[in-house]
Order: sequence, then structure tokens, then C-alpha cells
Amino acid sequence: MAGNEKEVLVVMNAHPDDICCVGGIAAKYSAEGHKVYSLSVTLGETIRKPGPEQEKVKQLRKAEGIEIARILGAEFIHLDVPSNKIIPTMEMKMKIVNAIRKIGGNIVMLFTTPWDVHADHRNLSCTMRDVTYYVGHPGIKGEHEACRLAGAYMYEIETHHNELHEPDLVIDITDHAEKKFESFLGGARAVVYGPDSGKAWMEQEKAWVRFWGMRYGVKYAEPLYAARGSMDTMIPVRKIKLKDKLPVI
Repeated sequence: MAGNEKEVLVVMNAHPDDICCVGGIAAKYSAEGHKVYSLSVTLGETIRKPGPEQEKVKQLRKAEGIEIARILGAEFIHLDVPSNKIIPTMEMKMKIVNAIRKIGGNIVMLFTTPWDVHADHRNLSCTMRDVTYYVGHPGIKGEHEACRLAGAYMYEIETHHNELHEPDLVIDITDHAEKKFESFLGGARAVVYGPDSGKAWMEQEKAWVRFWGMRYGVKYAEPLYAARGSMDTMIPVRKIKLKDKLPVI
């Protein structure tokens, strides 16, 4: 990182509410003075039937994304790609590259895992593998100059369906967990999914972050996985494992 310039956290989402799954990290970074962006590729309108219902729910989900971002101290951006149409083409990759480069700064990206059972999450992960390489590459022409990619990690969403994977690092979110839990309970989400949906998902996520907290000796923690789309982004994870002597209790 150049000088004392803070990292800019960009949470890549397939849908406006995906950021809730790393809401503790987002809230933590925001509280520490970093700029945080919730960048949603789609508005997730296919939760309704095609036609007027989808057009209406797009606006409701946009309001949901804005509200969640506000709770977590982030800014909401969306690319308005049709839901279930995240296909890892060069056009899609450059659309995301341009959006991230426009934000600029020392970018730390979080995005979805490739083993997620949801097609949009899985395809976003596949797309992001190349985005992590292109976004900071000065030889890749785009609408904006290449930015500095300071780090890239993946996060889980469909935790109750996905196979369990051991994380590469775990972030203590104990002091910011309440903001994470609050992000599930916004009024905009209740309009979209009904009054009980947010609470049910919150309880599921609370169990998830409590589990990882228990495993690593804190109250609440969010797991992350190394993003292997760029040579440079692997270096920080490998350095964590490099020791000059045996760790002891």
C-alpha cells in the first residue's frame, strides 16, 4: 500500500443482499475509515415471474441494496445485468473491470465461491477469477486506468447447502456483528420477501459466524478463501503460513 492510503473494500455481489454474508467485515472496514462499496451485478429480479412483476421487483431490490449498504456503512452500486445472465464472457468481465477501476484506489475485493450451489453466485466467481487479473493490469485496456489490487478473497453465501470448506483466513467480526445481523432485517427486504424472511436468514448466518468464531476462539467470525485468479493475490495468504519458528500456546 502506498503511503498511508487506506484500502477500498469492494464486495462483489450477484444480488443486492449477498453482502450480508460478509456484513461483519464490511461494517468493520467502514468503522475503521475505509471506503466500502457493495457492487451488485444484478438486481435479482427473477424471484418474480417475467413481465411487469420483475420490473417492479427490480426497483424494490434496488431499494433493498441501498438500505443494506447504508446499515453496513457502504455505498451501493449495481450494473443492472439481467438476473441469471452472469455469463463469464469477455464483455461481462470488462463490464466489472471498468466498474471497479472507476472506483479506484487500493482495492480489496471480496466475491463469491466457485462451489456455491446458486448459478449466479457460481458464475460470478468464475467471472471474477479473470477480473482479479485484469483489473490491475496496465496492459488490459478499459474505460479507466488500471487500479491497484491490494487483495482478493472469496466468501460463502448458500452456507446451508454448500459443502463445508476450511477457510484460508478468518476475520474476527465480534465488535461489528450486530450491524451484520441488522442488515438482514431492513424494511425494504421485508417488502420483497415477507416479514419473516430476514429473521430466518439472520439466525442461519448467526449460527454460521458463531461456528467459525468457536473454531478460532472468538465470539463471531467470518471465513474467507484465497482467490487464485492473480499471482499477486496469493502472496498475502502464503505469508500468513510462513513462520520463522514453531507457534506455541
